[in-house]
Amino acid sequence: MNNNYLATLVDEFYQLGIRDVVVSPGSRSTSLAMLFEEYGKFSTYVDIDERSAGFFALGTAKASKKPVVLICTSGSAGAHYYPAVTEAWHSRVPLIILTADRPYDLQFVGAPQTMDQTRLFGDFVNHFENMIRPDEKLFWTYPRKVAQRAVLKGQSLPVQINVPLSEPLVPDLDPENFAKGRRSFSLSAGTMSTDWDFEQLPNKVLILAGATTESAQEDIIRFAEKLKAPVLADPLSKLRSFESPVLIDSYDAFLTDTALAEQLKPELIFQFGQIVVSKRVQQYIARLDCDYVQVDYESDYRNPSQTTTEIVQSHVKAFVSGCQLEREDSQYLSQWQAVQDKMRAKLDTVANEASPFEGRYVQLLQELMPAGSQLSSSNSMEIRDLDYFWKASQKQVDIYCNRGLSGIDGLTSTALGISANGKKTVMLTGDLSFFHDLTGLTVGKTEALNLTIILFNNDGGGIFHHLAQHDAKHFDRLFSTPHGLDFSGLAKLTGLDYHEIKDYEDFTEQFTEAITKKGIHLLEIKTDKEHSLNLHKKYTSYEQ
Repeated sequence: MNNNYLATLVDEFYQLGIRDVVVSPGSRSTSLAMLFEEYGKFSTYVDIDERSAGFFALGTAKASKKPVVLICTSGSAGAHYYPAVTEAWHSRVPLIILTADRPYDLQFVGAPQTMDQTRLFGDFVNHFENMIRPDEKLFWTYPRKVAQRAVLKGQSLPVQINVPLSEPLVPDLDPENFAKGRRSFSLSAGTMSTDWDFEQLPNKVLILAGATTESAQEDIIRFAEKLKAPVLADPLSKLRSFESPVLIDSYDAFLTDTALAEQLKPELIFQFGQIVVSKRVQQYIARLDCDYVQVDYESDYRNPSQTTTEIVQSHVKAFVSGCQLEREDSQYLSQWQAVQDKMRAKLDTVANEASPFEGRYVQLLQELMPAGSQLSSSNSMEIRDLDYFWKASQKQVDIYCNRGLSGIDGLTSTALGISANGKKTVMLTGDLSFFHDLTGLTVGKTEALNLTIILFNNDGGGIFHHLAQHDAKHFDRLFSTPHGLDFSGLAKLTGLDYHEIKDYEDFTEQFTEAITKKGIHLLEIKTDKEHSLNLHKKYTSYEQ
């Protein structure tokens, strides 16, 4: 019977709502891979590169808001998940990692493809467990308890289950094994409601809305409208798919004016979700001396300015539902709205820009994206271009970005994972981020996924032109890093559809066609770093 007990592990995962499984091929994980595939009810994906597979699973879990199972063989294979696991931990994405392992008698004796996989991901998992081969009494029930613990602890964070497996590795695929030991077991998520006192709120309330895994956007808007409080709506908050007079989306530009920022200072700040992308906002709140309330269901400290005065452990919906206060008007909100209208009007003039500029392409992209589609952004300049030029509107577009660690690793794989739900999906990326994850394109081809990639190629690290290093010694070699890569060769290497964009009209035509077609489409837009820097200054500077 050897590894047949794992059949009930597989079944229990399905009974608990798991639907997606990402497998990287390997020998020691044979029993797990075959049983998940044989079960026949999971969406299984095969990614030959474990690093890419980790980020693919991350993207899939982001889009589905459900845990995704990751399976790899023994040895260094699991170590390649590490970047994705650290991102999942910090951005609260649920992953259940099943690392196949050699049995205990082959540990520490020089056996090939064997290493100590105990707590492989250290403190970046919410639960770790070493499975054992159960005795006859618990043969079919013990694996179910392991699955239950994994799902309980993996609702919003990654977990690792290490699975030592002995030969023979090919399991018995008898379908009757899956149902053995099955009993009812359910999970109920609490709301952690609170009796917070809203009656004593000051007049000048500011709300920061960052990336969140909660579906509470309408609740935040209603809450802000009751309080007549401006909401700084980060592009990852999904609030920019709504229109409301309380939503502020041009804050990063006008908060450069220190005198204006002083006039707009609040008496109390509510933070929902992660801290906003805008470094300008982070610098602004670091200078403030006011009450700062984080509402967070995990009760984590998520404010790098370290100005938080209170953390309320609650889901957003439960917290805001306790507010009965309703104000008629607010001079404070009117101040923010006046500045917002002026700044947004200037940002919108980018539509008249004739030369190649990322800002105008982002604005045009928002117009062209179909309602109900998905946009996966890379970090560095792309998410910042979105912050500036993607304005609040009623068009429903879900925007994703790996902001847990703000890294450039695995972004193509993440976007492909997001696209696995079947919705029209676009990736916005820079050349270094794209180059960093070229192997991710393979899973898009092998799994017949659909993704339109917009590649801003300025031949290196353009974001550093906006930072202090720009005028430093050795800038080009250490930071700008020109590479001269020709991405058109990917058409032959991976079979994707490639097109170099000539101008804005060509972009409109090519994007409109690509988003309706199946397969991977790469639209490359070549820009100049120095020219883009000057245009950013032109369009994002606030004038009193």
